[in-house]
Amino acid sequence: MSPVQKKALVVIFPGFNILDVSGPVSVLFNSDFAVSYAAKDELTTSQENMIVRRNISFAEAKLRMDDYEILIVPGSRPTSTLPLLQTDENDRSSEIIDFISGFASDLGHNGVRQRTVLSVCIGAYFLAAAGVLDGLVATTHRLAVPGLRIAVANYVERHPGAKGTKIVPESPSDLVPYMDAGRNPSGVRVITSGPMVHGIDAALHFVSLSAGRSVSVEIAELIGHHWREM
Repeated sequence: MSPVQKKALVVIFPGFNILDVSGPVSVLFNSDFAVSYAAKDELTTSQENMIVRRNISFAEAKLRMDDYEILIVPGSRPTSTLPLLQTDENDRSSEIIDFISGFASDLGHNGVRQRTVLSVCIGAYFLAAAGVLDGLVATTHRLAVPGLRIAVANYVERHPGAKGTKIVPESPSDLVPYMDAGRNPSGVRVITSGPMVHGIDAALHFVSLSAGRSVSVEIAELIGHHWREM
């Protein structure tokens, strides 16, 4: 019997940062993951004007969450991300926030498969709005820390009993390439990273957890990246 193909899913939205996606995806591809893209629309344009065709809609992906071992959540400029954090007139979250929340909490019928959510840069805003970061430690681009604090505060205000999130670095002069917060109450590992290329560091960390450090070192050398281990 051939081994089961490991699968990763990337959520994209209009104006997403292509490097936030291509960095981690390169790491996953070189560790034998099949990568798919979920989006609201058939075609999605990045902030760099690259057009990406989705493999699956959010609605379809909801029915196949157990297929994916890791969910990659990229960032973008605030003008592209902040509108998606808002709720509608009926206090319903956007489709991307709803999907991220479900992936980080609904383990399906088997209840044993391990999942990971990995955000890159301002992608942490989506995790905050979805409640994924509640009670955990998280990071983002150092210049985006104030905005992440606001996103966390908005979630806490809307959800009585929420614990909040410890955000690092506390000083803008400090550097935190990525933060592995461990597993949330649903058993889903939550990893957040700093800007762009640090998404590669975070993805290498993820691979090292299952395949071993030597595999991540080999991949880093292959793609010409100096891995910032933590």
